[in-house]
Amino acid sequence: MATRLPAGSPQLLRRLNSAHVLSAIRDHGPISRSALAKAIGLSKPTVNEVVEALLRDGTVVESIDNGSGRPARPGRRARLLRFRADRGHVLGVDIGADKLLVLVADLNGDVVASERRRVAARERAHTEVLLERVRQAATTSLKRAGIPRTRLQAVGVGTPGVVDPATGRLTLAPQLGGWEGLPLGQRLQRSFSCPVLVENEVHLAVLAERWRGAAQGIEDALFVQAGYGIGCGLLIGGRLYRGANGAAGEIGYLPFVSDGADRDGLGPFEHACGGSAYARHGRAVALQPSGRRLLELAGGDPAAVDAEIVFRAAAEGDRAARAIVEELVARLAEGVAAAAVVLDPDTVILGGGLSRAGGELLEPLQRHLRELVPIAPRVVLSGLGEESVALGAVRLAIQTVEERLFGLAVEAG
Repeated sequence: MATRLPAGSPQLLRRLNSAHVLSAIRDHGPISRSALAKAIGLSKPTVNEVVEALLRDGTVVESIDNGSGRPARPGRRARLLRFRADRGHVLGVDIGADKLLVLVADLNGDVVASERRRVAARERAHTEVLLERVRQAATTSLKRAGIPRTRLQAVGVGTPGVVDPATGRLTLAPQLGGWEGLPLGQRLQRSFSCPVLVENEVHLAVLAERWRGAAQGIEDALFVQAGYGIGCGLLIGGRLYRGANGAAGEIGYLPFVSDGADRDGLGPFEHACGGSAYARHGRAVALQPSGRRLLELAGGDPAAVDAEIVFRAAAEGDRAARAIVEELVARLAEGVAAAAVVLDPDTVILGGGLSRAGGELLEPLQRHLRELVPIAPRVVLSGLGEESVALGAVRLAIQTVEERLFGLAVEAG
């Protein structure tokens, strides 16, 4: 746990300086000491003191500039500082309803190996089976990277549902059978000697977008993950907002008129316009003459119609499919608008499985939001794809390493 130091104390000042110097070396290195001092506005003696400490513990290395790619200059060559990103590694794990993704990354966040596996219905219905799959995927990814487990410094894990900040137990995760009340971090901690941190999948996607995605340089953004379920992550003042109970952004539970079908544990809003709604409406239309194209794309089996098929038919210009998309995106826009008028985000970032539809989803969502919101935010598609949650887990793990290095709370971003 990060140590709290009195404001203005020499110890706190030294740690802040260390964090500042190391961050600059990592972001701008290789860099000389004089250039470092100039870049961050600290005195040369202060920079030298911090650098010597970082060199002693192996966090950075210093080597002579070989002048590669530049004209030779007279005099001594500068000595350049470089962050040792290979000093340790982290895991980023995304446990989804239908996929499992593990990323191995160095302390810069550069991915050196990955392992992706499908999660079958029988696996997600049994807690022990799925947990074992997670452990196996982690082991395989580490072997592929050639990294011993002892080199791991932290593990970040993304999961559906709300993670109680006090107990670490999961709630509201109907996609994964038997996970209600599961202390996921404790269960996985048995397999690792480093910290294991568990966070809601959409919250991690926000961290990834802020770090390397569409929210870079943006202070206020709304990330909407639209897939089988629907959730959103909130970036307020450049920081992830979790809420008092870790449940901020659970817009899937917005009260919405039901069409009478069994919700299968989903909230009213996500049931009304998430992936299951496209499948439900598409299958009903496929049984009618107007749904001929949907039936063809499903191989003649109405039960095989899903969101992907509906969007594919809509992209071809099929009228029945386009009507489904128009109706359900209008519903989605109502929920997004409800969040937007409260938060006034600069940007809405659309991710999740439905976002693969691209312009077929983006264009009508933008149009409806302009009609519903007095000051419409910019709407963009996530460019991180299916790796957003795992990348956010990597960022969370690196944040924990940074906290341990300096004994300070370091805000992920």
